[in-house]
Amino acid sequence: MVFIKASWNIDPKIFEKAGVDIHDPKLKEIVEERNKQMHNKFNRQLKRKKVSLMWNKSLWASGEIEFTFDDWKPSERENALKAKNLGNKAFKLTKEMLNGHLNVVMSGDAGVGKTSLALAMGDLLRKQNMTVLFVSTVALSQLVSDQYNYKDCEEQLLTLTKAMQNCDVLILDDLGADGGSTKKVMSAGYTGTRKDLQTLMFKVANARYEGTKTERKNANEKGIKLIKPVHETIITTNNMTDELIRIYGGRTVSRLITRDPNHRLAFNDMEDMRMKEGI
Repeated sequence: MVFIKASWNIDPKIFEKAGVDIHDPKLKEIVEERNKQMHNKFNRQLKRKKVSLMWNKSLWASGEIEFTFDDWKPSERENALKAKNLGNKAFKLTKEMLNGHLNVVMSGDAGVGKTSLALAMGDLLRKQNMTVLFVSTVALSQLVSDQYNYKDCEEQLLTLTKAMQNCDVLILDDLGADGGSTKKVMSAGYTGTRKDLQTLMFKVANARYEGTKTERKNANEKGIKLIKPVHETIITTNNMTDELIRIYGGRTVSRLITRDPNHRLAFNDMEDMRMKEGI
């Protein structure tokens, strides 16, 4: 008992009031195990708070959207088999993203369900305590424009940019929508989307692929090699890869858009659900 008092500096009366046998030879082990459990509980709570805070920084085009894998109903689609396969592949990729280093691209026409499945993936990842951020590139383009006229928009953009660089998983929705029509993008004199947005997108893409400056510095000091991409990204887009290159530049696209067919979901032959639902 002297050992316990000297090592922990705890009044035995505290244990007595709690109904603990202070003469139990395993008391030290019991207390240490309880402390360990409390420490783990605190870390879980802290992680959940970080997950919530990151998600709350999301930038939406027209209000937050909620969608889970349970909401994906292949039977309600004209091409039910295709919808089922897309849902299964998205679910499988989500599981891989929990422990992997990969980017996912969902391509196809507007309204076919790309954003819905991206949100379902994000929902599952957040439930596993990964920090996820949703950013509409349409809303991002507007925010970049508004920063020059409104101080609060400038501050929001700075906060958002940092979050886009650091979050575990970034959902970039409707990538390329700010570039204009396909005809415009592929025209001879086209020079890409606005330059300030191009610069921001490269800054984000580079940090997510190569790691942030802090992460690269720490890796160098420890003599370790970062696995790329360091941070994972889910892209939804109506554009082809060559169009995205013309919009944002090859350096940015090569860091965001995977060439691995196993990490790409093509929504070909899927009907526009928004038109079907009268949205």
